Amino acid sequence: MPPEKEQITIKTSELKTLLAENLNQIFAEKIAPAIGQEVADKLKVFVESMETDRLVRGKDISELSAEKKIDFVKLVRAAVDRNTAAVKDIQTMSFPVSTKANEALIEQQDNRGGYLVPTEIASVILRIAASVGTVISQAQKWDMKSDQLGIPNYTGAYLTGQYLDVDVPGPVTGLTFGQAMLILKQWQLAFVIGNDLLQDASVNLADWLLSIAGESLANMIDQQGLVGTGAPFMGILNNNAVPSMVLSAGKTTFDKYDVLVDSSTAIGMVEESILSGSAYYFHRTVWAALRVQKDTAGNFVLPFAGLVPGLLEDHKGGGPIRPAGQILGYPVYTNRWLPDMSKSAASTAFGIFGNMKAMAFGDKGDMRVAQFESGNFGGKEVALANQLGIVYRHRHGLVITLPKAFVQIVTSAS
Repeated sequence: MPPEKEQITIKTSELKTLLAENLNQIFAEKIAPAIGQEVADKLKVFVESMETDRLVRGKDISELSAEKKIDFVKLVRAAVDRNTAAVKDIQTMSFPVSTKANEALIEQQDNRGGYLVPTEIASVILRIAASVGTVISQAQKWDMKSDQLGIPNYTGAYLTGQYLDVDVPGPVTGLTFGQAMLILKQWQLAFVIGNDLLQDASVNLADWLLSIAGESLANMIDQQGLVGTGAPFMGILNNNAVPSMVLSAGKTTFDKYDVLVDSSTAIGMVEESILSGSAYYFHRTVWAALRVQKDTAGNFVLPFAGLVPGLLEDHKGGGPIRPAGQILGYPVYTNRWLPDMSKSAASTAFGIFGNMKAMAFGDKGDMRVAQFESGNFGGKEVALANQLGIVYRHRHGLVITLPKAFVQIVTSAS
């Protein structure tokens, strides 16, 4: 008699996980050439966490149903195919779609464009961006109905009022308001994707498309909000209205920052009303140098590598969203756009202390997706590579509403 075949039992949840892992690996390999291996690996981890959340909690960060995710992929595919079948396909979607079919996508002209991404999907992309980006997760949000929005901010002296004698009129104190202007600019993310990936709409592909947009949007807002030079937004480190704390003579490199003395000085430069919610912001390599500082006796300021709480703490796995540590009770966030240790030099701003709620993020809401079947993307003609150029566009504004809520940490000139 032939030997009995071994019976293999696989739970449905295990099979789903296995299939998802294989799909995510395929997507990572195919998308990596367009967005880079490092970014693809990071997104793969994020996408897999979404899959885990669905299995454990029944929903992920997007809070979209599988049906709506597949519809989003169909939307992208419709923008790609632009044929009768694809357009007919999106007419049965679970959310309304505004069609602006044309060979070119021009935001400012209403009769030219691609497909307006539904508000529901745009909100998901912004939510994903807020889960990986420092500025967009912490800044004050403003909904914008027009291209400009003036935000009043008080610039006068602190009000105290006055005690009065009996039957004596008191003086009227004038309020001095400045105005921070939120001006919308257009952000665009363009990347290429293989035709074969879009042939089959799936939840996993939707996760990748949403994550790519969210990660890119978060990165750009972090870059502009922290170190922007005015093209189009002015970041905290380059804003002349933000006060500077220059390190004492001889401290011409980033590692000379005294995590106790200099941090205390920075805290003292910010008003008490702003301190609640304030934090430190450094590049991860700078934080790596600061957390191993020693006192004058040669002892590490960070006691027992962070196992015992002290004046300086290290938190494992922190970064742009979760604190990487704390100094004098205030959280420390690390961000890739701030100057790293290789930029260490005299008279160089490299760190920030302050309250990110004093940064305003204006959101117009609309987001668009379009594609290009030909053209040069990253030095490659996509038509010859059996690929398509996918383009997301979103309009938003970014401005510091209260410069004195921040302190630039700057090395000494000599």
